[in-house]
Amino acid sequence: RDPVTALAMAVLAAEDRVGGVVIALIDESAMADLNGRYRGVEEPTDVLSFRDADAEDWSDVGLPGEEASTDLGEVVVCPTVVRRYAAEEGVDSGRQMAWTLIHGLLHLLGYDHETDHGEMRLREQELLEELTVLVRALPVLEGDTDGS
Repeated sequence: RDPVTALAMAVLAAEDRVGGVVIALIDESAMADLNGRYRGVEEPTDVLSFRDADAEDWSDVGLPGEEASTDLGEVVVCPTVVRRYAAEEGVDSGRQMAWTLIHGLLHLLGYDHETDHGEMRLREQELLEELTVLVRALPVLEGDTDGS
């Protein structure tokens, strides 16, 4: 299992959730387009999450007897922005990527740092600590200059 998948599965398990997640890595131009389209911000960001729970209800579409989808949604990450944020924060890009993935996954699970009272930020830090081995397994992103 690759390190990104292993971390994603561990986050879902730690939150006692199951379901499919798509994780896409895209460039800055594509991220700026998505961020502009969905958030009205015409610049790239590190991560966007698209919850299936927020999408149009297609539960009646499909074959008779087919089980309801357990897809949780998509997490879209821009590694170039993650690398830039890591440099700004003075951390290695592998750890920043781990935080970014955890952040995006928690959004899929319904957490919202813009409306809660710090619960999401606290959970992010707890998961970074609980999943240290998996966090450290993420590779330093290409272009890192700190050598970690």
